[in-house]
Amino acid sequence: MSPVYFRHEQVRKEQDALIRDAYEAIEGGKHLLAHAPTGLGKSDALLSPAISHALEHNETVFFLTPKISQHKIALSVAKGLAEKYELPIRAVDLIGRRYACIDPVLSDADHESFYTTCERKRKKEQCQFYKNAKGFSRLEEAKADLLFKKVINGYGSGKSHEEMITLGKEKEACPYEWLMKLASVSNIIIADYFHMMLPQIRDILLLKTKKKMSNSIIIVDEAHNLSKRVRDQLSTSTNTVLLRKLDKEYHFLGLKTNFESKFNRWAQEELGKSDEKVISQESFLPAISNSEFSPLELADQLLQAGTTFIEATGKKSYCLRFSSFLERWLDEKDKTPSVRILRRKGQYYYLSKKALDPSGATSKLNEAHSALLTSGTLLPLEMHRDILGLDPKRTVMKQYASPFPEENRMNILLEGFTTKYSHRDPEQYKKMAEMLDRIISSTPGGTALFFPSYVVMNAILPFMKSSPLLVQREKMKPSEIGELLKEFRTRGTLCGVQGGSLSEGVDYAHEEIKTAVIVGIALEEMNLEVEALIEYYDAKFGRGWDYGYLYPGVIKAVQSAGRAIRKESDRAALIYMDDRFRWKNYRPLLPKEERFISTSDPIPYIENFWKK
Repeated sequence: MSPVYFRHEQVRKEQDALIRDAYEAIEGGKHLLAHAPTGLGKSDALLSPAISHALEHNETVFFLTPKISQHKIALSVAKGLAEKYELPIRAVDLIGRRYACIDPVLSDADHESFYTTCERKRKKEQCQFYKNAKGFSRLEEAKADLLFKKVINGYGSGKSHEEMITLGKEKEACPYEWLMKLASVSNIIIADYFHMMLPQIRDILLLKTKKKMSNSIIIVDEAHNLSKRVRDQLSTSTNTVLLRKLDKEYHFLGLKTNFESKFNRWAQEELGKSDEKVISQESFLPAISNSEFSPLELADQLLQAGTTFIEATGKKSYCLRFSSFLERWLDEKDKTPSVRILRRKGQYYYLSKKALDPSGATSKLNEAHSALLTSGTLLPLEMHRDILGLDPKRTVMKQYASPFPEENRMNILLEGFTTKYSHRDPEQYKKMAEMLDRIISSTPGGTALFFPSYVVMNAILPFMKSSPLLVQREKMKPSEIGELLKEFRTRGTLCGVQGGSLSEGVDYAHEEIKTAVIVGIALEEMNLEVEALIEYYDAKFGRGWDYGYLYPGVIKAVQSAGRAIRKESDRAALIYMDDRFRWKNYRPLLPKEERFISTSDPIPYIENFWKK
């Protein structure tokens, strides 16, 4: 093994094993699936060998995350290595065009409105920021290149996207175009999953930056999210409310239309007395049939109408959103296995095309020199390997122990409680509420409760007497979540849902959580989409129930529990409040290296734990 650059003076416990395994995988042209608990220092452990190998062999390292906020740690690793060893490292913090936009009007637009309007302005040569960063003519391109050279001269080993946006505002130049230029001359590219996982985005990125998959080392952080995130991005949907707003846009433009009523009549006839139904691509066409336009021509007309509406009002367009839906609904080139579902909720109808298999996009990782995928909740490793379509012959799967002292955490499997659908009733909810109140009163500090859904949370909370309860609500804004967390640092009990913003991605760095209670298992509601997913994975892997239903729910539970201990000095009690966690098909998914206490009364254990 060649020397590996490492920015810290000491390697943490277990971190050395991950570094060694990562380097061996890269050197052998293999993939590594690494289940590595929080605190092990995964970013350093994977980036250090990847950068060391890439510098020696003239390769590019891609570090992919699910959230822009997670780019900072990767950038700090790259800059730390460059500074410590005086290495020829250049890292770029790449974000999407919409998030880098400094146009005061465009930057507030929604997805479809932004990209349509941005492209239109560039084609019409109306964007001053693009002109200064890229140029529309040869003379302008030369001026833009001179300005970019000044940016490069002061760039160093890397700058954050926030710094580049600030600089773009100062020079009135498009930060995104600068980031793309930087990517072409960088050996470390820090980006979102979608930059390398969605074919239409990946192909453009590789073309513009002149990078090749075969000469790349790709690191995927928080990889337990990857398959669902890609499936969601490959899916599309529309609904009654969207079409109602679309009709209003048409009326504003002086055009007559009745998309909403036509869609509702069609949906009502299709469903009859059912609440949901699997339909074919063709069965939706009568709902949008028009003697004047074919469906694809209608999509084009909607595109033009939406663009006109944005130019007239500066507001987002629902014509554009429905145009995008139609194009994807009718796309004959899209070979992704999917299920098309019509659903009724109250007085509204929802139509969706749900992707079932992400591997058409994610299996592109097999073309990379090496791919390293890691998460603190990547069990079972075989499931992620299979679903993502990684080559089994090239994929090494490893588990690593937590580097934190075992005595700093206590795991309890709480008996006598469940959120299983057949057992949900007021008596069960009241019983759970009373136990949660006892746990809160026995904890010397903050308690976090993570429920399987908003429905279950809202059914239990009215029975609770603890105060104050700091409750996550559906569709809360980031600013509202921030205020909730700020208050939790000083008082109260945090109440969130598994798989939500409070249970993933939030770093509780101030020891706010003393006890975390996982209230039930966040299994998906059994509906046609879940049934289709189970059936598909059963046919493909013979593991439909596990891969499509059971495992994703338990992963959310473990991810939520992991919020409590984020660094070596943290101490926390972790309570799994559902009988099913003790069942033989659930228990193996919990951390194998940790000790669990099974009891119907956790209070003596909690009190004794905090006395130590």
